[in-house]
Amino acid sequence: MILHIANGSILKSYLETKGISGQKIIAFNESMITGKCAETIFSEEFFQLRAETLQVDYERYNELTVTELEALLSHSYSEIILWFDADMFCQMNILTLCAYLDASNYQGEVHLHIIRHDFWQYDSLQDIILISYQINPAGYYEIYREVLLQRWPKREKYPVFAELNAGINLYTNYISANSDIRLAITKMVKENKDKPFVIKEINEKYPHYGIGDYNIQLIYRDIVDTIQLNMD
Repeated sequence: MILHIANGSILKSYLETKGISGQKIIAFNESMITGKCAETIFSEEFFQLRAETLQVDYERYNELTVTELEALLSHSYSEIILWFDADMFCQMNILTLCAYLDASNYQGEVHLHIIRHDFWQYDSLQDIILISYQINPAGYYEIYREVLLQRWPKREKYPVFAELNAGINLYTNYISANSDIRLAITKMVKENKDKPFVIKEINEKYPHYGIGDYNIQLIYRDIVDTIQLNMD
């Protein structure tokens, strides 16, 4: 059996309508760049912690994320095909999935398609694929531990594909106190730019991070609260 894992529900629907039939497709509805994660990937502890760190009711998280993953967790597949963007957001989600496959001693084939971010504008699946890789998940769990669990990458370059190495470097910057995005948002807040303006600017100027509105709002709120606290 073959399992396709899409970077979200919109891509999942796209794949379902563009010719992938008779094969299971699920969406990985997560934001692994946000908050904490657990040692054992996709364990109950992991899911509880992720819901808490994403500030989502567990019932809602279960509906959006856990239910989708049941096909991966409860069945065996000869091949798993990942469909994800090149941006940092997607690369950290890929890292988590490959780390899970490593930790669970998955023996099948893993293929990754790096796709266009504007995939919905294309009619053919082949047209949305920028580059493809065959991945050996061995060793990915240790990278997950260093990068996402401990948040302390020990290497400048890991033995992985180029997009993931770039994503890890961006993530290292992203979680730092003086990250490019935090500095940019801080500057706009001090200039009294409103939240919609900030969200639009960050999405347009930092597309390689791919963090989306939700994560921008989290950073914005934290910066505003910090500035107000320092003024009191």
